[in-house]
Amino acid sequence: MLLDSTIAPGAFATPPPLPQAAAFLTALAAAASRNPAGTPQAFILAIPHPTGGPSHLLAGRVPAVTADELRRSVRSRRDPIIHINAAMLDKQTPVEWCTVSDERDSVTTRRDTNRPTNAYLGKTIHIWGCGGLGSWIAEFIARAGARRLVLCDPGTVTGGLLVRQDFTEDNIGEAKAEALRQRLAAIRDDILVEAHASTIPDDLVTLLGDTDLIIDATISRAIGQLIDELATIAGRPLLAQIATDAGTSTLGLLTVSARNNPFGPNTMDQQASKIVTADGALEPFHTFWKEVSAQDELIPTRGCSVPTFHGSAADIAAVAASLTSLLGSHLSSTEPVSGTHLIGLPHSPAGPFRRFIPAA
Repeated sequence: MLLDSTIAPGAFATPPPLPQAAAFLTALAAAASRNPAGTPQAFILAIPHPTGGPSHLLAGRVPAVTADELRRSVRSRRDPIIHINAAMLDKQTPVEWCTVSDERDSVTTRRDTNRPTNAYLGKTIHIWGCGGLGSWIAEFIARAGARRLVLCDPGTVTGGLLVRQDFTEDNIGEAKAEALRQRLAAIRDDILVEAHASTIPDDLVTLLGDTDLIIDATISRAIGQLIDELATIAGRPLLAQIATDAGTSTLGLLTVSARNNPFGPNTMDQQASKIVTADGALEPFHTFWKEVSAQDELIPTRGCSVPTFHGSAADIAAVAASLTSLLGSHLSSTEPVSGTHLIGLPHSPAGPFRRFIPAA
């Protein structure tokens, strides 16, 4: 493209091309004068919409030789006001047009606007436990537009975790929460992410007032008891616990305690266990309330004292995605509902499955 288009003899053009606007060249020169010599000059043009809608944005860049000529014109002027004569520029000056990623609210509609995950938009959310489920859920919620995430995990990233957790080789040796914070910051530069190398934030009481949702992905009984204590606090956020099965990571469990429920997810989980374990049709889900069998535990490295569980990244990410959407439905609901969700992926021991057990 050229700074001024030229029309070949005999070519049809209606209307004829207009010369460069003096205001545009003056603004371009003023901007160039603030940049070092020998550098190109970028610009953005707002083009009026033909039907009166939001303007289109075009981005371009003129080469350094042209930008330097503009700088010389600015420096040599006698009048304090910048005036650039269009005739001084070579009409064959090339313009490099740039791709514009226009994400203005006035011209862009989010693709997830009508999906359950839209409930996370603009929210402040805690995720305690950045492992198999927590790491994927954190990414899904970040992509959904959450304003702020508070990540808590005392663990460290090791090579064996990369099989199914949302980390990379570059994160090995780093604290999980900090490694996940860096990943989310790379996905979105406008999200606020706090990383705590502990099971819960040190300033939990201070943070509660500005929190919309706390997700417990630790599978810790102590944290479960703490979550239950939080349920008794007036004005507390939505509380949730999540888990997957140790044998395949294809089953999912989500317990949600609405703001008006005096019981926390841990207590509700005990109530749900009685219903589920008494139902033979729900036998694949009995595993959530049984001690983990030796065949489900896996010691990935000789000398490693911490057992891990079976399941691929594809399995656990799919479970995490489903639980994230289900939880979003609770977060957006105007009629708070508490209860336990059971889900099974198509290839799970339960087959494609979903059931909601309301809280007693």
